[in-house]
Amino acid sequence: MNGKQLLLKALKERKVRFLFGYTGGAIMPVFDEMERMGAFEFVMARHEQGAAFMAQGLSRASLSTPTPQIGVCLTTSGPGAMNLVTGVADAHMDSVPMLAITGQVATGVIATDAFQESDVVGVMMPICKQTYMPLAAEDVEKTVHEACYVATTGRGGPVIIDLPKDIQNQQAGEDYRFDAKKFRPHLPGYFYTPTPEREPIRQAIELINKSERPLIFCGHGVINSNAGDLLQRFIEKTNIPVASTFHGLSAIPADHPQHLGMMGMHGTVEANRAIMEADLLIALGMRFDDRVTGKLDEYARNAAVIHVEIDASEIDKNVRTTVAINADVYRTLHVLLGDPMLTCIPRRRWWDKLNSFREVMKEDLREEIEVGIGNDNKLLMKGIIHRLSEVTRGRDLIIPDVGQHQMMCARFYNYQTNNSWFGSGGAGTMGCSLPMAIGVKLARPKERVWSISGDGGFQMNFQELGTIMEKQIDVKIIILNNGYLGMVRQWQTFFFDGCFAGTPMQSPDFGLISQAYGIPYRKVELLEDVVPALEEAIACKGAMVLEFICDPAEVILPMIPAGGGFGDMIIRHPHAPKKDQSKQGEAA
Repeated sequence: MNGKQLLLKALKERKVRFLFGYTGGAIMPVFDEMERMGAFEFVMARHEQGAAFMAQGLSRASLSTPTPQIGVCLTTSGPGAMNLVTGVADAHMDSVPMLAITGQVATGVIATDAFQESDVVGVMMPICKQTYMPLAAEDVEKTVHEACYVATTGRGGPVIIDLPKDIQNQQAGEDYRFDAKKFRPHLPGYFYTPTPEREPIRQAIELINKSERPLIFCGHGVINSNAGDLLQRFIEKTNIPVASTFHGLSAIPADHPQHLGMMGMHGTVEANRAIMEADLLIALGMRFDDRVTGKLDEYARNAAVIHVEIDASEIDKNVRTTVAINADVYRTLHVLLGDPMLTCIPRRRWWDKLNSFREVMKEDLREEIEVGIGNDNKLLMKGIIHRLSEVTRGRDLIIPDVGQHQMMCARFYNYQTNNSWFGSGGAGTMGCSLPMAIGVKLARPKERVWSISGDGGFQMNFQELGTIMEKQIDVKIIILNNGYLGMVRQWQTFFFDGCFAGTPMQSPDFGLISQAYGIPYRKVELLEDVVPALEEAIACKGAMVLEFICDPAEVILPMIPAGGGFGDMIIRHPHAPKKDQSKQGEAA
């Protein structure tokens, strides 16, 4: 067998079904063999970045299925490989297992500035878990299996295989043998500890039992280890409140009475104030990034910290840990739940305080959502997302893009389905939603999928409508069009004296674009048309585009200013009437 055959054989052995990508000179031998094999479904993206996000979506959505899959993208050398960079970096920031296979020029012309040559390994090395360049056909099969192992174990992440064109065609030696079932990777220096040690478990239980004001953080590790059900059992057994990170959303039902919502820069008042008041933080699978902590020297000053994290490098990196449990979240919760020393304490005073925090913005938000319109009778995004949640009963799969609308989706969709929220968190990549939604739908075809973008993010990757058209992928597409880059506009309103530099945006006719791709479209400008439009999209047999015309002045609050602490949290619009400003003082 030759290199390309061994590559595809290994992918088949890893149960890979879909390959996302774009062909070109340096990867043509692999594509040729792929077509002859007929063992894979090739999904042609319209841009290599789109292929990377499709692979991400497949990986992330399939985690909670009986047969998890690793997303694989396949591109040519040079510009093809370089166009993957943003999607790979995004997967690295968000701990998403993914395999990117890039063609490379033949070994004889590497480092000669050959046509479409680029140093893929050098570029990708800082933004992925591992890079490989097989230099013999005999190395290819082992490399694929090892790459998939690295990508999917411990803290997940992207892995790159840069495969020279001559190695794709090179024949393996006659005595070549490889048994995938017996293969065990030998990786000195690569290790992870999924099972927690006994002593830190004992220390953690001791802290939990004596805590008067504990708070659990639900991070991405809860989703990645499929620990949502265990987390729900744990909070109910211990009567401890829980707040979610951006990537922890949908691990448990959003309306669970012990769930305080999302925490951090645009988190709820109750989640953020609970952090300020807590005497114990139990962090499950999270990395304490700046959007969660704010100013570190003011963060949770009076709280002990239990940190459960599979990646040892994250422990004590940003926040000082009292008890470190370097282990898988699922296994840790399983051990904690089985320990007879773990007790349930009513903590009524703590819950009374938390419930008072819940009231701070409750009426204002309820009124805003109910009214549903803002300036010039334009629609409010939070009202649209709330109505989408009601129409779908919170059961659908939501893939937001990046911007104000992303935070609206995080805050106002009532997630009921485990692992139903997918977005770009660490990198914050605009344009991720549409291609990621394609991967999500292919991973979970029986569930309804919504791609939700602003007018800015949609225009960064709307060419992937071509993939939706060609493959007849049933993704419901929402464009929340406010004529601005909304999140930047909000910052300009609050911190730059309303100077809207570089944020107004004129959009094309999204209806004509949808028509060109053969996808039904509806434009919505009136509040009474919002629910009927959503119901029409649900009834549509296939993809549909809904464009909602939104108020550019709408803001998402609370907000912790960049570089600020939880004490700087803004809960009223800075330019609200004075009577509202006085409420801020009362609530603070």
